[in-house]
Amino acid sequence: MTFVMRTLFFSAALLCSFLLNDVKAETKILSHIQTPVKDQQKRDTCAYFAISALVESTFKNLTGEDYDISEEFEIFRHKIANAWRPEVEFGNTYDILQSIKNDLYVYEEAYLPYQKESPDFTKPLNAQQTAFYDLRQQNVPKVQIRSLGFKQLTQMFVKRPWSEHVMTEIKANRPVVVTLNVAIPHINDQKGTFTMTPEIAAECASAKIPCGGHAILLMGYDSERKLFMFKNSWGPKWGNQGYGYVTFDHVDNYSDQFMTAYFDKLTLPSVKRVSQ
Repeated sequence: MTFVMRTLFFSAALLCSFLLNDVKAETKILSHIQTPVKDQQKRDTCAYFAISALVESTFKNLTGEDYDISEEFEIFRHKIANAWRPEVEFGNTYDILQSIKNDLYVYEEAYLPYQKESPDFTKPLNAQQTAFYDLRQQNVPKVQIRSLGFKQLTQMFVKRPWSEHVMTEIKANRPVVVTLNVAIPHINDQKGTFTMTPEIAAECASAKIPCGGHAILLMGYDSERKLFMFKNSWGPKWGNQGYGYVTFDHVDNYSDQFMTAYFDKLTLPSVKRVSQ
């Protein structure tokens, strides 16, 4: 069954329930602004893939075009150019997105493909590595951005569950990056689901089971079933052709660092490929 068909069933189930039970249920799925699902493979790089998925969808929402951002260059920018915690491979979604916003450019996958492993970020790159990773020194096109903004969602001013804040953004065609607390034994790869309960969270906290943070892109919801649909970075064979489902409760109680991106349409936003 294709992703489109499953999405239709996702919507149809909600519509039938709405008609039968007269419930003010809502569904919205931003499949029309998604780019192809990618695979982070065995590297601890979900933060880069979640942010590139967000930025690619923001580009597509503005231009209608697919862009394929080089995660490998974002890793270089984060770890080498900006020197964020070079002793670890994982990244910080806030800083990755802020760097893209501040630098106003990205590179595409064709010019720096994703690698099977990372170099040792704690050591200076040698000349060969620098020539490979630092596209700023090469004569290759880059994607220049104007008027890209982003915001970190907060409960400081409006005391609502995170799920309500996320739905507000998705209604406005803005997917949301979030880092979920995930319990490895409670991942269903076939269904594309993560399960988290107070009991499982307690096992995570006591290190009885392997758990960790995993960054994803929330890009749809079903308010009656209290489910978010998300784009993952574990390849198109995972879950529903690379997409999965997570409960409102999981998002409300076992997640953090919610961010979205947008273009300021009052200042002539643009995305274009330019020569160096």
